[in-house]
Amino acid sequence: MTVRLTPLPSARYDDWSAATRERLIRLRQESGSRLGEEAVTQAEQYFTELLPQGLDSTASQVLLIADGADELGTLWLGANAGRLFVIDLAFSIAPSTSQGDEIVAALRAIATGEEASLISIGLFPQDAEGRRLVEGRGFRVASIQMLLEPLPDRIVADHVIVAPMTPERYPSFATASEAAFAVDLAESGRYTPEEAVVESRRQFVLELPEGLDTPGQELFTATVDGVEVGILWIGMRDRGGRPHAFILDVEVAADHRRKGYGRELMHATEREARRLGAGSVGLHVFGFNDAAVTLYEGLGYRRLEEQFILDL
Repeated sequence: MTVRLTPLPSARYDDWSAATRERLIRLRQESGSRLGEEAVTQAEQYFTELLPQGLDSTASQVLLIADGADELGTLWLGANAGRLFVIDLAFSIAPSTSQGDEIVAALRAIATGEEASLISIGLFPQDAEGRRLVEGRGFRVASIQMLLEPLPDRIVADHVIVAPMTPERYPSFATASEAAFAVDLAESGRYTPEEAVVESRRQFVLELPEGLDTPGQELFTATVDGVEVGILWIGMRDRGGRPHAFILDVEVAADHRRKGYGRELMHATEREARRLGAGSVGLHVFGFNDAAVTLYEGLGYRRLEEQFILDL
């Protein structure tokens, strides 16, 4: 093994941090995952939280990737709760296949030393070298952030009635939605079953502290001939200073699938987003949900960022 990962020299930190800030901002702005100052703010948060004392920080480490006299790039790593996170990966020289194998082997060794059970890396569509590194080396897509913008002019079929959820329906929805999200979190590989239950509960309480009366949260049921066939939950966000609708849950009842109701619920999302003044719709989908990804891409959603994981 000739590829080495060694600590970044302190004399190079200022140049590295300036270039990395620019890279983090550019990737987010180009992909559309963050707009304008939102991308700047997120990049600054990374440095504030993970490198508060620069290279002396304990929350993460910055490494040089070298092969002999050739410097291939840099790695910014963080470890937490049994996971090794690749915060940023920047290549100055595209690694060969064998060098890529050695880089991943070195990451595995670092993860083992940190007692991590998986390696996680987020990649944007334009991050070609990062994608080449994960392809064919055991990584899988854990989750995908997607966006539909601008909103197309589509209508909901007349026989599918998507209306606000009633207070009577809300308790059973809340119980089922929270439990289903915990199952998905565990199946994605990012959480243990026990961690998934805690995380699902945390996010549910964060989004709906006042249930149906929570400002900025819109919940619906879809019915056909008086029979419920699905649910829809939209949370309103801000995107570049404009209202943005984010799908927090969309589900077709098990005995009503493969009838086109999922597509109609997505059309209803577009209708409600327009009503609420939004010009875009975003969502998160787990990588294992191939049918959902196919549906969303068929409707024009594009991938903003993908989270890859490697189980150890």
